[in-house]
Amino acid sequence: MIDFTLSRKLKTNYQTSFPFPYIVIDDFFSYYRLSQCLEELKKNNHWSTNQAEWMNEFSVKKFWLPDEEEDISIVKSKVPITTSVIEYLTSPKFIKYLEELTGIKNLQKDPMLLGGGIHKINSGGHLSIHKDYNTNHKSGKRRKLNLLLYLNKDWDKSWGGNLELWNKNLTHKIVEVEPIFNRAVIFNIDDAPHGHPHPLNCPEDRSRYSLALYYFIDENDDKKTQVEFFDHNLLSEKHYEINIEDITLDKSKNTTFKY
Repeated sequence: MIDFTLSRKLKTNYQTSFPFPYIVIDDFFSYYRLSQCLEELKKNNHWSTNQAEWMNEFSVKKFWLPDEEEDISIVKSKVPITTSVIEYLTSPKFIKYLEELTGIKNLQKDPMLLGGGIHKINSGGHLSIHKDYNTNHKSGKRRKLNLLLYLNKDWDKSWGGNLELWNKNLTHKIVEVEPIFNRAVIFNIDDAPHGHPHPLNCPEDRSRYSLALYYFIDENDDKKTQVEFFDHNLLSEKHYEINIEDITLDKSKNTTFKY
């Protein structure tokens, strides 16, 4: 289902990207299998959402599965097709692919999917620009890598929901990525501001779906266990943008790759 030769072909692009190592790959997974996932998630009514008052400003109409305190077996029973995709993307073979692509050795999956798994944002929702937690507070392992896989068919540009990658000192938005179906975004999380800060403008009967997989290493000299959010209104209005859709296929630039 995955073209495992891409890790060798794209590793230089990934490791030299700005503002931090990342890559965007279209047609990433089996179209048929992801279509099954999407239909399964549309029918699923078992979701968790934010209960912390301090998060209300930064995470709006966001839902996820599994909940932090939830037995992972419950997730498998609710969304078995989607679970099978997650298991594939956390398998030893796929992790070796990520290690070659990113240059990060000894990556490990998180069997509890803490903060990850399946994400859904409803109309009007957003997720502010933020830096992710570095330490899994349950395992103590250091988080190094994110993989986001979008599940949004026939996504209209006017609906927004684009992923934004900002420079490390938060003065410029560097990259903007539309969350279209079967598009994967992989990036290092160390000091990596990202999010989709503008409210979704999609119809009420549509949602923004994604799978979020996080990968860890044992070594840990950073004990930050909380996500660090930023008020989008206070970020610089002077920024430049690279919209993935507008870049031609040029191996010397940060771009979207189709294979």
